[in-house]
Parts: sequence; structure tokens; C-alpha cells
Amino acid sequence: MILEFLQPDPSLLDGATVLLRAAQYATSLGAAGIGLFLAGFGHRLDPGGLAHLRRWLLGAALAGIAVSLLGLLLRAQILSGNEAWFDGAVWRAMMVSRIGDAFWLRVVGLALLALAAMPWPVAPALAAMGALIAAASYAAMGHSTLYRPRQELSALVTLHLLAVGFWIGSLPLLIRAAMAGEAGLIAAWSRAAIAMVAVVVLAGGIAAILLVPRWDLLFAAWYGWGMIAKLLLVLGLIALAAWHRLRLAPALAEGGRPARQRLARSIRIEAVLALLVFWAAAEMVSVHPLDAGHRIAP
Repeated sequence: MILEFLQPDPSLLDGATVLLRAAQYATSLGAAGIGLFLAGFGHRLDPGGLAHLRRWLLGAALAGIAVSLLGLLLRAQILSGNEAWFDGAVWRAMMVSRIGDAFWLRVVGLALLALAAMPWPVAPALAAMGALIAAASYAAMGHSTLYRPRQELSALVTLHLLAVGFWIGSLPLLIRAAMAGEAGLIAAWSRAAIAMVAVVVLAGGIAAILLVPRWDLLFAAWYGWGMIAKLLLVLGLIALAAWHRLRLAPALAEGGRPARQRLARSIRIEAVLALLVFWAAAEMVSVHPLDAGHRIAP
């Protein structure tokens, strides 16, 4: 939204798509992360914690579907020149394009995640499958489909977003675990999160290198500024996560309500930073990377 209004001829609808895209990231990747938490740590939760997870999973999945539908309507409005919202030709062209591919993949993934919120024995498998499909939907369109090497970029984007989803989607569940003093669960999650942070950094870094080959011109385009803003926010998240693991989580193991409140409050701050990361990512993908002319794949 900010980058759109810095353009010579800004569009209110294009600016709105940035905010909607950020909301889409938060809901769909959040649902994917909660699903991965269910698949990996659901067996560690007591009945109250499992019910809390299922409520968050169902809410995030349904919100993701609603935001995706709204985004599709807004995209149709933009493509039709703001004149024919329900132009059949526009819709046919849109739904057979990468826009339609990404939409259906995302909806299928989120539907599986919503089904995983039910108390079924197959719920963890449904959650893992839904998380993978929802994350892969973001590789079905966007920069990863326009630049070489296409398959490698798509795989990196999917892996990166799965790790991001697990990290960010777990936060509301960790707040409850902190308030309940579940030090064992938080310690187990922290061990898994170390690997996830490594995946976030490595997969995201390699994808950035492939998308931005001219680092000497990084500051010459808005994409580079968006990438830098996102990187700084991610570094803030990593610093907070390290603080939790090294200082606040060990204090939680010793017990005491103040330690629980400190950790829960710090995780809430982490959640706010995560929302800002989604916003920065939405701003970044609203503009084209550097040196795009000769690298667009046929």
C-alpha cells in the first residue's frame, strides 16, 4: 500500500490489494502453521489445549478462505478496468490463469485444514497435507513463476512459507502454553523451531539471490527496499525467539506467574512483528524485482 502510493499514478484498488494480500498471508499461512503444530505436537496437548488449537485452526482456515474470495473479487475488479466486476470474459480468463490455479490450491488446502479441526484420527494427516497445499499455492503465481530456475524457485518458496507458517502460526498456541506454564511443550517446540528458522533463512536467502542478481542496484527499486524492511523485521523476530529460548523459557521451567506473564507478553510482541513481516512481504511482491527484463521465463 505504501509503495503503491509512492508511484506516479497510484491506484486505491491496487493499494487495497496489498493490505488484502497481507491479511491473506496472516490467515492462510497462520492456518498452515497451526495445522503443522497439530501434526507435530497435538499429542502433547491436554483436552483444553487441543480444543483451543482446533478453534484457532478452524477460525484461521475459514478466514483464509473468506479473504481469498475477497481478493479474487478485487482482482476481477482491477482486471476489468473497475467497470465490469462480473464480466464473464474477465472471470473465464482469470480462472484459467495462474490466478485461478493459486486460488483453487489455496482453497483446497484451507478446506483440508478446516476439516483437520474436527476430532478425527486422520486430523494430523489432513492438517499436514492442507498446510503443504496452502503454502504451495503461493508458488503457483507471482515472481517464482516468472523467473528461472522456475521449479527450484517454486520449491524454495513453498519450503520457506511452510517454515514461516509453522513459526508464526504457533504463536497463539504458545501464548496459551506460556500462561499455562507448559515448559515441556515450549521446549519441544523451540527445538523444532531452530530447524524452522534455519529453513526460513536459507530458503528465503537463496530465493532472494535468484530473484535479485544485481545487488549493487538493490536500492534502485522498491522491491529492494521492501526486501530490506522484511529482512530487518525477520531479524527482530529471530532476536526475540533467541531471547525466549535462552532466557524466558528457562525461567518458565522454574515456575511462577510473573515468568509466565513475561513470556506470554513477549510472544505477543513477536506476533505483532510477524504481522508487520506479512505486510512488508505484501508490499515487496506488489512490485517487480530488479533486472527483470532478460530473466522472465517463457
